[in-house]
Amino acid sequence: MSKSNTFPKNEKLCGEIRIGKLFAEGEAFIVYPLRIVYKLSTEVQDVPVKVLISVPKKKIKTAIHRNRIKRQIKEAYRLNKTTLIESCREHGLSLQLAITYLSDKSLDYKLIEEKIKQVLTKMLQLMPS
Repeated sequence: MSKSNTFPKNEKLCGEIRIGKLFAEGEAFIVYPLRIVYKLSTEVQDVPVKVLISVPKKKIKTAIHRNRIKRQIKEAYRLNKTTLIESCREHGLSLQLAITYLSDKSLDYKLIEEKIKQVLTKMLQLMPS
């Protein structure tokens, strides 16, 4: 297994203050069933992209289904993240990203992966040239 296809703890967005700042100051867009809140900055960090994945209890009632959806989103992101990370490194940017699941039904993994790919290509387009 290559090292770039992992999703270690240091790539996860943690901390109430950081998360609150992201939602307060970040910009958002929707690729249904995902809502993306992102914040680009020029601060140099150890990891160029930090991600938060959220599935609201209000939409998906049972923990089993919430955790399954989170695993599917993490897996889709993990397999497709390399171009986004490389782009952030090239431009000397750091990116904080929150992915929130909006649908009230569990969806197929292939559909979730397709949507994650759309999100990542849109994020690449938003990078300054």
